[in-house]
Amino acid sequence: MIWDSAYLLGQFNRMAGRPQSDQISNDTKYLWLSEAQDQVVADVAARMPEVLYPIGATLMVSHDGGRWFDFGLNALGQPIFPMGKVMIYTSPNAVPNMPLSVGFDYMQAGNKIEIPNGRSFPGPLYWRGITPPIDITATDQPTLQPPPSRNLITLLAVKNFGQAGNINPDLATSMTELWTREFSRWMLVYRTQFASGGVLGPLTTPPTVGPYTYAAYLPATSAGL
Repeated sequence: MIWDSAYLLGQFNRMAGRPQSDQISNDTKYLWLSEAQDQVVADVAARMPEVLYPIGATLMVSHDGGRWFDFGLNALGQPIFPMGKVMIYTSPNAVPNMPLSVGFDYMQAGNKIEIPNGRSFPGPLYWRGITPPIDITATDQPTLQPPPSRNLITLLAVKNFGQAGNINPDLATSMTELWTREFSRWMLVYRTQFASGGVLGPLTTPPTVGPYTYAAYLPATSAGL
């Protein structure tokens, strides 16, 4: 299936010029793709988190009667450290307009929240935010939507591969140019769909992007806030 994990692996091989009988194992290549997926999701979450938010809210977990709550576990049983702007609610029906107030109703503490002033919260709490993706494998699929946007994962993985130990600087340079174009394009796609989110900067003409792009959405630049 196009844009599933097997497709990204084949795309990695094509773009990196890797032979069929490769000394680099598929598992190692999936690690390159997984690292790139983490980076892409972080870049998108910093600029257009609406793309990654789930529907509704998820029940939080407390193990001490409501003084501390955590965000649960991911599919691999690891604690979730959410990304994006996390909102806490007393009910799924309170989404999106009635969140609790951070610093008053609760305090943030990494992968947990704390009810302040020695208090506890008697009822359930729910959270809405971005769950970081699990690693891409032969069976665990990439999560970025829509599926064609997963091209960003492969481009960044091949770029990182070329830069690692200066293995192939020319490959890294060409992938950097392609990545910059694709990332800018997808930020504009997301910006069009989620018209109320994000802030656009001035049009610019950097030579690696051209002819025009929105500077606010280039990787490693300000979101214009």
